Amino acid sequence: MKLKRALVALAALCGQAPTCWAWGSLVLMEARPQHETLSVGGQVMILPHASGSADTSQTLIPGVDFYSPSGWFASTENGVGWTASTPPQWLAGVRIWPQFGRPQADAIHAPAVGDRLQLQAFANWAPNSYLLLQSAQSVGSGLHRQGFQSEWGLTSGLPIGSDLLGLGVSATWANHPYQEVYLGQARSGWADWSWTASLTHRFNPHWHLDAQWQWAHLIEPAKGLQSRQQGGLLSVWYDY
Repeated sequence: MKLKRALVALAALCGQAPTCWAWGSLVLMEARPQHETLSVGGQVMILPHASGSADTSQTLIPGVDFYSPSGWFASTENGVGWTASTPPQWLAGVRIWPQFGRPQADAIHAPAVGDRLQLQAFANWAPNSYLLLQSAQSVGSGLHRQGFQSEWGLTSGLPIGSDLLGLGVSATWANHPYQEVYLGQARSGWADWSWTASLTHRFNPHWHLDAQWQWAHLIEPAKGLQSRQQGGLLSVWYDY
């Protein structure tokens, strides 16, 4: 759908984070293509070092997106996974993607943790061309890979000429092992909520630009951790 195509890069704010932080990992991608698709580009990210960290980092990375008619995909934004054959208004599948760790320097109020590979099942429903309901269930984070996250979101788009402005809101429920490591709290419950604004501009049939900014609010983080964080992404893509 037009909305999912225009807003697909929103997921990069989380899937590309250099270290662990609480923002979600809801998937935004198109349904299975009729033919193989490949896009390459470059991305500049401004992100917090970790959940609750007041420090940010700027990173320049390459981007690659490959999608197959069989449902398999490999992407620097969405990880490696498979989408099921579903009706046009639905998107469902599984993927593996990284939950990056918290270095010792950022582990004053929560324990240090190494990088993790998370397994996620996701399902999206688009009742019309400009509204997308999202859900994702993830396992594998935390010190002993016992962390679980349940994420829910709503995304919409507003056409502005040939461009499209996207607005999204999401919230994350997380279990005790997840919150203890990433938020410094020994509890289960709602971990964070966030909202995102994005703009997609297409220069021609091959080149397009994506820009996003996200504001996140951590719910009851440990004392000393920042409850509000923000970050951004600017990427340029060439579609073959």
